Amino acid sequence: MKIFFFPCGTGVRCQNRSRFALATIDERGAKRLKTGRVKNKVVLWNVPIFRGISFFFLGLAAFFTAYWEGLNLSGVTLNGGVSEKVAGKLNVKKEGVVITILLLLSLAASLFLFGFVPSKLSFAFIGMSMNFALRNFLIALTKVAFLFLILLIFRFLPPMQDLYKFNGAANQVRLRDGSMKDKSKKDYYSPFNILNVVIFTLILSIFVITCVGISLAAHWNFLINLAIFLLCCGISYEICLLFEKSYATRMLSLFTNFFVCAKPSITHDEVARVAYSEIKSSFAEEEGVNEKQIPRSSLLTEMQTELEKNGKYDKADVEWIIATVLNCSREEAKLVRGFDQKAYREIMKATASRAAGKPLSAIFGFVEFYGLKFDVNKKVLAPRMETELLVEEALKEIGSQKNLQVLDLGTGSGAIAVSIAKFSKSKVTAVDISKAALGVAKGNAQKNNVKVEFAESDLFDKLKKHAKFDIIVSNPPYVRTLDIEGLDEEVKNFDPRSALDGGEDGLDFYRRIASEAPSRLKKGGKIFLEIGAGQFKAVEKLLQDAGFVNITGKKDYSKIIRVVRAEYDKRRGNFKQN
Repeated sequence: MKIFFFPCGTGVRCQNRSRFALATIDERGAKRLKTGRVKNKVVLWNVPIFRGISFFFLGLAAFFTAYWEGLNLSGVTLNGGVSEKVAGKLNVKKEGVVITILLLLSLAASLFLFGFVPSKLSFAFIGMSMNFALRNFLIALTKVAFLFLILLIFRFLPPMQDLYKFNGAANQVRLRDGSMKDKSKKDYYSPFNILNVVIFTLILSIFVITCVGISLAAHWNFLINLAIFLLCCGISYEICLLFEKSYATRMLSLFTNFFVCAKPSITHDEVARVAYSEIKSSFAEEEGVNEKQIPRSSLLTEMQTELEKNGKYDKADVEWIIATVLNCSREEAKLVRGFDQKAYREIMKATASRAAGKPLSAIFGFVEFYGLKFDVNKKVLAPRMETELLVEEALKEIGSQKNLQVLDLGTGSGAIAVSIAKFSKSKVTAVDISKAALGVAKGNAQKNNVKVEFAESDLFDKLKKHAKFDIIVSNPPYVRTLDIEGLDEEVKNFDPRSALDGGEDGLDFYRRIASEAPSRLKKGGKIFLEIGAGQFKAVEKLLQDAGFVNITGKKDYSKIIRVVRAEYDKRRGNFKQN
């Protein structure tokens, strides 16, 4: 089964010969899915060169289609404008007009940036008196250098980061066949993806067309150069396909992949796997369901009805309930087309509990966090998806460094400490004032097979006197006392108040951490804090006053600054070293 992946800025489009599935994530961090039949198909599927030409143009069309559909799924509405007027006059869909305009603009921009501009620059510096072959070779080099300059600029533009991460996620999922194994390998740097094929095609066609230097009548120039370009499309496809045969050859394309791929987060990876799983499940649908089983469509409809009656419907919750009852991943659960009576009763029982306002963590006694499972109860705060961003930022800082000393303040279930210990080579210490919470955290460390040193302490109070750390992380209580009663019932009734209450202004713990952390940080030490909505300026001021510098904020998918990173500058601090 040949499956193609096409990334966009909000998700990944996955398709085979007959179907497509587009998985995206909206501004609130919720995953969206759209499926349908493929209209434009790869022709001459098994014929070398020709399949590459077909893939190139199919890929560009699917790429822009994914962007358009991704915007719609993510809640972005595009009304009015030239495209809508043109669509009305031609009696065609607005989508087709927009995609055609984007393709034409991309073609025009490519001809201008990689053809006209570098040619003019080359002739200005090289001149016409040089040997024909050498002159054209130097012009080709100039064009390719200009191409990489543009790609380098794009590589570091913030709006492009999600596109490159989704492209990396698509590579990982395709090479791992949807599983999460062997994530340590740089599978996100895979040569066979539409963006890399486009780059290979541009490089090869620039060199060939420029070095050949056809100089005939305009229409012949166009036709011959077009034929060369199409041939380069097919050859580039075959090269990228060949490079993907082994890990060693995949690394040969590292240079070009750097410009179009980036390491995906857990969320990017999950979105790509959702699209992939949906495509694979389309084959299972054709096999039918045992007549004694409850069809998937009937179960989903019944669950949705039950949850919507109580205003609790969330597609992610539905997927998690099914996957948990079946004891498999959400992606694997999507492949199940029928359910026996026992599974059906357990799923509907959990659905009824969720409809009554009970959180999933309380229903099943555990949550998934950063790809791991954590047991939770009323003694600890159930870790939220946004806290994964805190872990992700800390792990970025740690990188491949070994034996860094990391401290997790107020560990609760141990989600942050265990995740950092699992995915880095750091020595992690975790503290909490609650003995009951530490019991849960220790169990989670054992369950996930990691070593974490736990201590009962009110923040830094009972740590060893001279203990110092490279990195301090914390998700402290940050809800204002008066706001707690206004929280959702499933939060205030099931999460411990001590894990929520941040004092009158929600900043009590940040004041203590800012003032006490400097004496516990090594030279060049850094601190990572999760904060609530609208608290960045206040926390930034507390850290500045305590001598921290290079204070930055990281936004979550709701565009709320959720994580604060800061470095301690001993020269600006006002504490006395022990």
